Amino acid sequence: MTDDPALPCDVFLAKALSYWREKGGRMTVVREVISKTVSHADVAFVAEELWVNVRKLDPAISMASIYRTLADLVDAGLVQEIHGQRDQRSFVKAVADEAASGHLICKDCHRIVPLHDDCLALREGAKLRSLGFATAGMRLQIEAACESLKRCGTCENAPEP
Repeated sequence: MTDDPALPCDVFLAKALSYWREKGGRMTVVREVISKTVSHADVAFVAEELWVNVRKLDPAISMASIYRTLADLVDAGLVQEIHGQRDQRSFVKAVADEAASGHLICKDCHRIVPLHDDCLALREGAKLRSLGFATAGMRLQIEAACESLKRCGTCENAPEP
């Protein structure tokens, strides 16, 4: 068992195919290239980064195809949209169905750090049930300032240049 609750690539692709079939669509070549690229993403990304990576495999893929496919993958629950600094839209693969997920966004370097806590679903689910609600999904987004930046003048969470 791994600590990473993200969906494995083959499961991700099978669920994407199933989603489009249920909607009366199919897994086109463009959707497959985009979905495979997303399924291998280990960190959060913006649509433009995805477009650059996808165009290495198929230079004809348009930005419009990226946005349409991302919207479908978000709707399918395979990708989560995160709003970062200045409301910049970033995307990350969804975690396995039963896991609760969250993201910390460093207000200094803007890095998105995944947070996985199985107890979150238990605690918050119990609270929601006590209020008469059934949990339909749960995501947590925390914005925080980097303590190391204040202390040392550099952000320890900043990605390598």
